[in-house]
Amino acid sequence: MVVEECWSAPAGLERMRELVSPDYVHHTVSGDLTFDEFCRGVAWIDERLGQRSYCVEHLVVEGDRAAAYLSWQATRRADGTAVEGRGAYHCRFAGDVIAEDWDVFHPVG
Repeated sequence: MVVEECWSAPAGLERMRELVSPDYVHHTVSGDLTFDEFCRGVAWIDERLGQRSYCVEHLVVEGDRAAAYLSWQATRRADGTAVEGRGAYHCRFAGDVIAEDWDVFHPVG
C-alpha cells in the first residue's frame, strides 16, 4: 500500500509521484491539495516526527476505491519521545494510478 511504502521518507514520495495521476487531488479538511502541496505537508510532518512507519490493519477494495485503517509510529524530533496513532486512508483509482485520496490520522495517548 502506498501509505506504508511511500509516506515515510522523501525517496518514497518521489516513488509515489509515479503512482498518482497528473490531476491528483489530496482532499483535506482545510481544502484540496495538489501532489506537490501534499509533499510539502508530509515534509512539515517529517520536521516534527522522524522514523515514521505505517501499518495497514484492515483494507477493503471495491471497484476503483480502496479504504484502509492504519496504525502509525514515530519519534518526536523535539524530545525523542515515541508516539503512535491510528487513522484512515481512502483513495480512488483511475486505471493504475491514484486519482484522489483522503486521510485522517490522530495520535493516541
